[in-house]
This record gives sequence, structure tokens and C-alpha cells, in this order.
Amino acid sequence: MPTAETRRYPDRVLTDRHGFHQWLIGLEGVVELETGGRGAHVDTGRLVTIASGDEHHYLAPRHNRTLVLDLPVAWCEAAGFGDVTSRRLPSTVHADIPALVDARPEVLARRLHALLDMGRMTRTEPRLRLLRLLPEVEADLAAPWRVRDWASRCHMAEAAFARRFRTLTGSSPHAWLIERRLQRACTLMQDVHRPLTEIAQACGFHDSAHFSRAFRARYALSPREWRQRRQSVG
Repeated sequence: MPTAETRRYPDRVLTDRHGFHQWLIGLEGVVELETGGRGAHVDTGRLVTIASGDEHHYLAPRHNRTLVLDLPVAWCEAAGFGDVTSRRLPSTVHADIPALVDARPEVLARRLHALLDMGRMTRTEPRLRLLRLLPEVEADLAAPWRVRDWASRCHMAEAAFARRFRTLTGSSPHAWLIERRLQRACTLMQDVHRPLTEIAQACGFHDSAHFSRAFRARYALSPREWRQRRQSVG
């Protein structure tokens, strides 16, 4: 699976070669890079790609911060990633990077790849609407979200929306929503004094029974058992 981290490169020449593709996205400062006999500047808003097996040299003469994604070759092929070339990121793509830094690496890679495709399109393109929708949903998980409403807002048929959603996130719309709600519930349950019924409602579950079924299916424990186990470990 992909990995991602934010790095600060040192002020000395280093050489590396690895058996996976690598994407570097400049967040602050500049990293001087040479790969394949060509130089590149990894500065703010620029994507530089390094192909698997390519020897490369790098140096950061001053303060820098770079988002680095390591992408296994087989994973890229399975995900349907085409060739991604080094480029200056469009402003619409670069503006979305900070919101994606904390995402899981595979989700970050898929969303970034989709964003690069969208960067060549207008802001009203359906896939871009979908990408804008996700943070809005995560910010209000208690809302009674329906997939057909999402599709309508993205100006897409429901089936086409579901296919594109899976390409972008790696899961179906319903599974993605349930997973986000359960993750939020786990966070809220760390407050041991907060009632489970209240947490279920805050996370968008119809009732405590619905919440308990979904939670047990995901974690093999009831919410109460999960909370008790966390307390005993803590």
C-alpha cells in the first residue's frame, strides 16, 4: 500500500534509488532535485515525480517542507494510474492539498490523481463537484445524507456517480459514509460520560440499534463493549 509523510530535506547532497514510484509536492521552501539527468525544483505548488528504479540526487539549501508519497508499482497499476508527469499544480488542485495531507495514503493518492485529471477541466465538472462534496459531508455526518441527493448535486446519474465515487475513494458511497460515521463515533466515545444514544444521533444513525449493528459489523464489538475495552486499556 502507499505511504505518505511530510518531510524536511537536509542541506547536503543525498542520492537515492527505490523500487516504487514517488511523488513529491512542495509545501514550503525549495528542494533541488536531479533525476534522469534533468534538474527540477520542488517548490511550493509543484509536483515532481520519480519513477521506480531511477537514481536521483537532492539537496535543500534552506527551510523546506515537502509532501512525499511512495507508491508501489503494482498498486498504481491496479488503481489504473496512468503516467503522471512533473508539473506546476493548477491553483484549484494546490488549494486542496492541505485538506488531504492527513488522509490515509491510498486515499490521498487516489484523490490527488483525480485532482490532477480535474485540473485540466472547469470547476463545474462533475468529478470536481464530487471532490468538493466530501468535506461537506464529513463536516455534518448527522445529516440524513442520501446517495441520490449527492448524485444530483454533482449533476450525475446515481449509477455513474457511484462508479466515479468508488474510483475516487476506493469504496461505495454507502460504505464510505458508514465508515466515516463510525470513525467519528469512536472519537466521541472517548468521552466516557457521553450517552451512546446521543453519539449515535450525532453521527447520523437512525437509532441506537442501527448504530450498534453497524458498529458490531465493523469492529466485532458493541459500542458499549468497545468503550469498556478502551477504558480498561487506558
